[in-house]
Amino acid sequence: MDECKHGIDPAWCSICNGLETGPASASAGNYGYFGGQSKQDLLVAICDLLGISRMSIGVGSSLPSEMFDAAASAAAVPGGSMPEIGEAIAKKAGLTWSAECDSRGSISGGGSTVTAEGLTVMLAALKRLL
Repeated sequence: MDECKHGIDPAWCSICNGLETGPASASAGNYGYFGGQSKQDLLVAICDLLGISRMSIGVGSSLPSEMFDAAASAAAVPGGSMPEIGEAIAKKAGLTWSAECDSRGSISGGGSTVTAEGLTVMLAALKRLL
């Protein structure tokens, strides 16, 4: 199988096929593949809210752990995996962290992936807490 420069199947790469434009996509009115804000848009919004340098989504749509560490510190919740931090922030703000917010309940176990839904909840929670 051929891979794009991001190391994945070009048909699935949202950057190569133009569905995700990276940091520039943080402008108003730009939406992710499934509607709503893209993960990059949400990441930029959280970074801006935290007052930290804007970060980019990595290969395979991976999120930077540094953002989660900064969010945990700002919200005064314990560290942990990305989903654990997101869930702690949501709960502290009185919001629900559902199974759609991360990949812990997926068939593969999903590791420590937070979804766009999870970032949306985190952003709303951080807006309440900060």
